[in-house]
Amino acid sequence: MRVRGGGAEGERHCPARRPELVSTVPVPDAWHESYLPPAVGGGLLLAAAGAACDAVTGTVPALIALDARSAVERFRVRVPLGWRGAEGCQVGVPRPLPDARILLPVYQWDESFTVYLIDADGRILRADDLAAGRESALDVYGADVSVKLWQEPLAVGTGAYLASWVYRAYSWHLQCRDLATGALRWEAAERALAAAGDLVVTETAPGQDNGGEIVGRAIADGRERWRLPPWQIFPRRARSFGAVVGDTAVLVDRGRRFAAEAAREEAIVARAAEFDVEPDLDDLARAWERQHPAPGEELVGYDLAGGRERWRYPVGGEVVAIAEGPAMVCAVVVDGARRYRLERILVDGPRPRRSEPVDIDLGGGDVARRDPPVIAYVDATHLLLADSTELVCVSTPAPETVVWRLPLPDSPLAPRPNPGDRRMLGSSIAVAYGRVWVRGTDSAWMFAEAAAGS
Repeated sequence: MRVRGGGAEGERHCPARRPELVSTVPVPDAWHESYLPPAVGGGLLLAAAGAACDAVTGTVPALIALDARSAVERFRVRVPLGWRGAEGCQVGVPRPLPDARILLPVYQWDESFTVYLIDADGRILRADDLAAGRESALDVYGADVSVKLWQEPLAVGTGAYLASWVYRAYSWHLQCRDLATGALRWEAAERALAAAGDLVVTETAPGQDNGGEIVGRAIADGRERWRLPPWQIFPRRARSFGAVVGDTAVLVDRGRRFAAEAAREEAIVARAAEFDVEPDLDDLARAWERQHPAPGEELVGYDLAGGRERWRYPVGGEVVAIAEGPAMVCAVVVDGARRYRLERILVDGPRPRRSEPVDIDLGGGDVARRDPPVIAYVDATHLLLADSTELVCVSTPAPETVVWRLPLPDSPLAPRPNPGDRRMLGSSIAVAYGRVWVRGTDSAWMFAEAAAGS
């Protein structure tokens, strides 16, 4: 799912030299780190807020818009709270539109789920109530002691937007609404993964023993075009959505690794039962692993038009981050020794090509405690990798070549929103106009190249 933001492709320009910190801007907290990723569009950097309300006005600051070049605040969007005494709102990731307007999803706990259409100057043009009298049926009203509803990032395509949310990891909802009027086109018990042209890729809710089905639907009317069968749960889901690259949807197949883990547990229990005294289970696990090396996962590409499998590549470990680039998909893989590697699948010709994996070295220190790196940005020239302490720019054609390194003031690691599939990480980093923006919990930092000769 693309969550880094919209805007013209020309806006997304990565610094060629090591940038310097030029501005620190306080921003209100987001409700959760999953909603920290900023978006760029219309010359603005858009940051979701909503964690705290203004008790005097009965409103909550839901969106902060900063000039993406100068870091000057352009406007704040405040939305009214449904009832006095509310603590805040769960504001989702903003979605810029090509005409510089903004879509902003806002969940007010046990009250409403609304998508606001905001003009380029911050005025609220329309508020679409997604529940509209069906709060209980659509799980917007849950009467929970804590919030159990998670928003997926909005998707946009062919004159419509798609909003989806997950309640308690098993109840899934998707609505497709007309962008011009806000009218409901269709809905389904699914979640939106990505939109491409006139098609949206969705996932059905998990079954009792499977991880749901992947479905391709027409955005115009919701008509099903293709469907991939459900995959097993071990008990975790063995399939994760990765990215859309051109006319290909990329998924992560974790089935072989999860099946091997299940077999290992069964073998350890059976072996332990053979002893008269209780054995050291860690010793049994290590003995098993020496004889049965754990298999890796697989990156799989599916044709968006018909759902046909196009290619499949095994990788030597677990995929922890994935991103789309120009005619390529990039993934960060961690192996059993906690070594991280960058995988690249090139899809710019009639046949996909897998480049040689490249070792990733970020942060240093204790390998066992090192945070997994994520892919913060990728274009034809530069690729940015980030962990909790450092941002590293490498050459996209030759990732072993480091262009620059930058210490980070705060961790930019942000899990994907869906609580049922949060093994892969994203980042709260945006790149545009030669700037690098890093969003933290209460501040945003802008880095830019120093002027020539300074």
